[in-house]
Amino acid sequence: MKNTNIVLLLILVLLVVGALQLRYYYPLVPDPLATHFGTNMEADAWSAKRGFFITYGLIEIGMLIILLIPVFLQKRIPTSMINMPNRDYWFATERHEETWLKVSTFSLWMAAVTLAFLIAVAEAMFRANLADTTTPRLGPMFWWALGVYLGMMAVGTVWFYRHFARVPRDPNAPPVPE
Repeated sequence: MKNTNIVLLLILVLLVVGALQLRYYYPLVPDPLATHFGTNMEADAWSAKRGFFITYGLIEIGMLIILLIPVFLQKRIPTSMINMPNRDYWFATERHEETWLKVSTFSLWMAAVTLAFLIAVAEAMFRANLADTTTPRLGPMFWWALGVYLGMMAVGTVWFYRHFARVPRDPNAPPVPE
């Protein structure tokens, strides 16, 4: 439960950071602003400023809702809809609550990492729009953000799979410690 509270606080902080980011950059970026960048990292599509900021805010909120569904609806989701190794073992009555806590915490961490990635990508895009160039270009910040995001997703997925792939030899034994 303590880990869940920490990540919920982190998500709240990231939401505030995202909102402050939008508030800070709204008066600074041009209208229209570059919102899509091609493989050469140069802007190749523009959007109206107001429409972009509304869409970006809705994407952050929508992504959080999708990633947080398992956390808030855990009592209503049938375990048959959960795709994980050894589902029947981990969701047996004696391990059900502890398993949901781990699945929920994992989902919360993935939501936090994804939200941080979205904020970093928006930051790179805003900086590209404010650069003193004729054609905005995404800088190395985008690649760093993408690398860190993919790395954290890979580590989280491997942890999740390895944790739930292990089952004690004796099915009546307590869960395997981490």
